[in-house]
Amino acid sequence: MQIEIIKGIKSALKKNDELAWRLKLINMQYNRYRAKHDNDRDFIIRQYKLRTGLELDLEHPQTYNEKIQWMKLYYRDPLLHQCVDKYEVRNYVNQKLHGDEYDDILIPCYGLYESIEDVDFDALPEEFIVKLTNGSSFNYVCYKKTEKEIRKIKTRFKKWCRQDYYTYGREWAYKGVPNRIIIEELLKPSNGNPPEDYRFFCFDGKVKAISVDIDSVVNGVKQANYYRNIYDSSWNRIPGRIEYPNKNDIEAVCPRQLDKLVKIAEILSEDFPAVRVDLYYFDEKIYFGELTFYHSSGYQKFSPREFAVQMGSWINLSKMDSKYC
Repeated sequence: MQIEIIKGIKSALKKNDELAWRLKLINMQYNRYRAKHDNDRDFIIRQYKLRTGLELDLEHPQTYNEKIQWMKLYYRDPLLHQCVDKYEVRNYVNQKLHGDEYDDILIPCYGLYESIEDVDFDALPEEFIVKLTNGSSFNYVCYKKTEKEIRKIKTRFKKWCRQDYYTYGREWAYKGVPNRIIIEELLKPSNGNPPEDYRFFCFDGKVKAISVDIDSVVNGVKQANYYRNIYDSSWNRIPGRIEYPNKNDIEAVCPRQLDKLVKIAEILSEDFPAVRVDLYYFDEKIYFGELTFYHSSGYQKFSPREFAVQMGSWINLSKMDSKYC
């Protein structure tokens, strides 16, 4: 019942962006308070029970989500800090991807700023996206640059820049990463829809699953309830669910450049035991999105259980370099 209540609240918040960001801020401040009283292990065990309804087995983790919790606590490769930073990861991508075919894979960047007060909004185009370099979902899409929009952006980022995202979920990769601001070009496919986002679940440099959301955005608005299909690297349907139901009567269109997308994901993931590589693909163009080491903080439901265990089996904890654990 508690989990259903949480899902209902999240669904309602997706319809009210102003309320959503303020409540998230309150939640982060509460978790910062809890950080003074709970060690990471106790916090993660309690949150896992609250968010999934399940007891967390850290001694013998089997499922994908269990192993993600283990990685939060014990996998501490310093390279993670660079790769969760939305600006510094651009350097990592440039180092990994060589050749003319990758020249345009990074979304054009208008600037990096220490403070929202450093931004010269007059120099920006009418449309753009503002992101906090540390954390998840601290973004603001500006479709029309007005004084009202600029005030909203400044209000949010002044608050967000004072937060410690690490205390929110105890995801070690974010610990100590500075809060800065990056402003990028707003991607706009020719069909007028938001860009297609493909999420590649990679393990030791191999794509094992690709998730594609269907009907997640209607008239430019993110929906609370939508569908998600899962495919392998050859675009065969995988009979499993990650939080959202499958769209069984519709197959997501296989990208014409699937092989190149998989190649890019595998190159960018080869340094890590497990990472989700997000890529945008539209108008025959590929753009890098982000590297995510803790998919939904390890709380989304994988079903059936056999699928959750299969995904977990691809995270080989014994192969992790002992110097990082």
